[in-house]
Amino acid sequence: MTLNTAQQQDDLAKHPSISGRFTVNLVANILNFALNILIGLWFTPYLVHHLGIAAFGLIPLATTVTSYLGLFTTSLNGAVGRFLMISLTREDYRDANRIFNTSFVGSAIIVTILLIPAVALAFRANLIFNVPIGYEHQFVWLFLCTIGMFALTTLGNPFGLSTFTRNRFDLTNTVSILSNLFRVGTVVVLFSLMTPSVWHIGLGMLAAAITTVTGSVLLWRLLTPMLHFRPWDFSWATLKQLTGMGVWMVVNQVGSLLYIGIDLIVVNKVIGPEAGGHYGAVMTWSTMLRGFASIIAGVFEPTILMLYARHDMMGLMLYARQAVKFLGLVIALPIGLICGLSRPLLHVWLGPNFESLAPLMSLMTIHLCVNLGILPLFNIQVATNTVRLPGIVTCVMGLLNLGLAILLAGPLGWGVYGVAAAGALMLTLKNLLFTPIYTAHILGLGYGTFFRETVPIIIASLSITGAGWLITRFAQVYSRSGLLLAGAVISFAYLAGAYALLLNGEERAVAKRLLRLAPTT
Repeated sequence: MTLNTAQQQDDLAKHPSISGRFTVNLVANILNFALNILIGLWFTPYLVHHLGIAAFGLIPLATTVTSYLGLFTTSLNGAVGRFLMISLTREDYRDANRIFNTSFVGSAIIVTILLIPAVALAFRANLIFNVPIGYEHQFVWLFLCTIGMFALTTLGNPFGLSTFTRNRFDLTNTVSILSNLFRVGTVVVLFSLMTPSVWHIGLGMLAAAITTVTGSVLLWRLLTPMLHFRPWDFSWATLKQLTGMGVWMVVNQVGSLLYIGIDLIVVNKVIGPEAGGHYGAVMTWSTMLRGFASIIAGVFEPTILMLYARHDMMGLMLYARQAVKFLGLVIALPIGLICGLSRPLLHVWLGPNFESLAPLMSLMTIHLCVNLGILPLFNIQVATNTVRLPGIVTCVMGLLNLGLAILLAGPLGWGVYGVAAAGALMLTLKNLLFTPIYTAHILGLGYGTFFRETVPIIIASLSITGAGWLITRFAQVYSRSGLLLAGAVISFAYLAGAYALLLNGEERAVAKRLLRLAPTT
C-alpha cells in the first residue's frame, strides 16, 4: 500500500474533528497531570510521615484489590463508549438512548449483586493479607470506603461518557482536578482534627467519588441533551451486544491486572507489609505516568472512533501512527527524568533513607517508554471490535507474569526487584511484539507499520536517562532547587532536540497545525 503521506497528513491535521479541540484537551490533560505530580510529591510523604510506611502500604493494597471488582462492570461498560460514539456520530439518538440506559441499569444490577460478597471480603481482609498489628479494624473501614467509591464511580460511569463522546476532555479534567482536591482536602482536615488513621484516606476517596459523579451528571445534562434518563429503555438485546464485546475486554482487563495490579499483593504475601509500603511508595511515580499516558491516549480515542465510523481506514492508520509517536515522545521526558534523577528525587521527596530504592524505581519506570507509547493502538482494537485475541494473549502473559514474579521474589531471592523485573519483562514482550503486529494485521497493513514509531521513543527515553545520570555525578542536585534546575535544563534540551531531530518536516507541520501554531488554510 503506497501513501501520499504529505498530502494525507496535511488533510488529517486540518480535519475539524481532529484539530478543533486537540490543543484544549491536551493542555487540560497536562494541567491535570501537573496537579497529580504536585499531589504525589507532597501527599505521599505526608501520609508516610503521619501513618508510617507499613500502614501506608495498606492504602494502595486496598485500592488494588477493589480494582478487581471493576472486572465485573467492564463486561458491560467496557464497550459502551465505542457503541455510543458511533450512534451519536451517525445521529441515531434512539439507539444512543438505548445504549446509555442499558449501561446504567446493567451497572446498577452488577453493583447490587457485588456489594454483599465485597462487604463480606472487607470484614475478612485481615485474614487474607498481612496487616500490621493494630491496624486490622482500620483496614476494614478503609476497605469498606473503597467499596463505596467503586459503587459510586461505577454508577456514574455512563454519565461520564458524555464528555468522551463530545471530545471535551477539558471538562473531564476539570472534574478530575476538583475530585483530587476534595480527596486530599478531606484527609488533611481529618488528620488535623483527629488522630491520623488509615480509614481517613477512605473517606477522602468517598469525597472524591461523590465529586466525580456529581460533575459527570451535570456535564451529561449540558453536553448531551439528546440522552434521557429512562431506565425502562433497558434492552436485553443491547445488553447482549455490549457484553459480547465486553467479555473479551474483561479477559484483557484480567490480564492487565495480572501485570500491574498484582505487584503489591505478591509483595505483601511473599515479602511482608513493610516491603509493600516501600514498593507502594515508589510505585507512585509509575502509577502517575500510567494515568498521564492514559488521559493523553484518551484524547486520540474519539477521533479514532470517528474515523472508523466514517470508514476512513487510511486516515485511521496515519492518525494512529502520529498518535503513537506523539504520545511516546511526550511520555519519554518524565520517564527519562524519573530514571536519570531517581536518587536525588527520592532523597528530596521521601528522605535520604529511601535513596537505596532508586534502582527499583528506575526498573519500574524505564520500560514504560514502550508500554505506554503504544496505548493509542488499543483504541484501534476497540474501534474495530477485535479484542478477543488481545484479551487472550494479555491474560496468558499476565498469568506468566504472576508465576514469574512469585518465582523471582521468593525461591530465587530477588525480593521486590523480582516482582518489578517480571512485570517489566512480560509487559514489554507483549507490547513490543504482539500489539503493533496485531494492530497492523487487523487494518490489513504490513506487520512493520507501527514499529518505526517506537525507535525514536526508546532513543529519547535512554538519552534523557543518561543525561540525568551524568548530571547527578557531576552536579549538586540533592535539593529542591538543584533538582528543579536539572530537570528544567534537561527538558529544554530535549524539547529542542526532539523537535529538530526526531520529527521530520511533515510531522513538524502537522504538530503546528494540531497545536494551532500555524494557519490551517
